[in-house]
Amino acid sequence: MKNEHFLVDIGRAFLWATLLSIGLPEFALAQGAGAGADLNATATRLTAEVSTIPPFVSALFFIGGGILMGAGLLRLKEHAENPTQTPVRQGVARLAVGAALLTIPYFSQWAYNTLSAGTGVAAYTPFATIGAAP
Repeated sequence: MKNEHFLVDIGRAFLWATLLSIGLPEFALAQGAGAGADLNATATRLTAEVSTIPPFVSALFFIGGGILMGAGLLRLKEHAENPTQTPVRQGVARLAVGAALLTIPYFSQWAYNTLSAGTGVAAYTPFATIGAAP
């Protein structure tokens, strides 16, 4: 019994390693000591490819939020037609979760912009000089 789970785990690990080597063949091949430039080019390309993931995830949140908002509206309609069969909390819960999913991309962008000060040094400005004529 335990051997079957062990073989399944080995099969999964082999499958992931195969998919990784197909998707990123540069990392699967053995490289010599002079392959630093190739590795840098691969890392730059990988960084460019990974940078497309956040917009994709945001799109998934928008789509999921829209679907849940629609499902919540349908549940509220069902409650209006037959209040004994469909509780109002089902519709309200779907609307709340859908609204939360719709706001996650905006909130994450706000948090990123707030927490990252950029590469420059922030200058100190005394409060008394703000708005004063130069």
